[in-house]
Amino acid sequence: MGYFTVEVKPTIAASIQHAAKFSAGLVMWDWLAVQVPKGSSKLVGASLLTRPKGDAGPTANNFPMDLVFSKTNTVSIGTAGAALNKRPTNDLLGLVEFAAGNFGASSMPSTSIATTGWGSSVGAPPIVITPDPTTGDNVGYDTIYVAGVSRHADWDFISINAIAEAGAGDAASTQVITMDGTGMDVREHFVDGDVVHIGTSAGTPAADSLIGTIATADSATQITLDAVSPTALVDGDILYNISPIRAILYFEK
Repeated sequence: MGYFTVEVKPTIAASIQHAAKFSAGLVMWDWLAVQVPKGSSKLVGASLLTRPKGDAGPTANNFPMDLVFSKTNTVSIGTAGAALNKRPTNDLLGLVEFAAGNFGASSMPSTSIATTGWGSSVGAPPIVITPDPTTGDNVGYDTIYVAGVSRHADWDFISINAIAEAGAGDAASTQVITMDGTGMDVREHFVDGDVVHIGTSAGTPAADSLIGTIATADSATQITLDAVSPTALVDGDILYNISPIRAILYFEK
């Protein structure tokens, strides 16, 4: 008997984050392929790590949601930001609920953390996950699919982390980006490794254009990318980390 962990790191488009809150019953992300060691495994627990709203403060995102598991991605769970698909499928494997009570009372403002079976919620795994044995990308692994569903009206990633560049910055000729936004401190929202896209279109670049990967959050109003942005830096475009939610699954084999 042994244990292993799997990280689920979905992408939520910047334009969807910027558009509105995820009210209860909406898809947060569709099926995401995850590799697990071959054969049946017992899911004994899970943790959820969520970034805050992109405001001054910041405002925590510590609300209920479900993780849904499937053998395949044949039947979409729905479009992110829209209602759940009503079509049935026999490939569903189960779900894990994160309740408000799973979030720690002392959750950090920059990252809210929930763990199943902790706090006031007793609705926790174990459940046994058995993938399709022909689906792994590598020898010794199978593929399962994980989707996210909001169970609360207050999930909100809307940001005011705006680019404040002009002149040379418009040509994306620098890795250093000046930011603004009333009362903002970008260090409360971004960390090295975050992939950032624009959620709006204040100029020529379209919403969801790639700005780059953050190397450092230097000060309250400055970030540095690990390479020059492939997209023009337009004053007023708002930046979003496209992976504001991570889940860690704990398995027993």
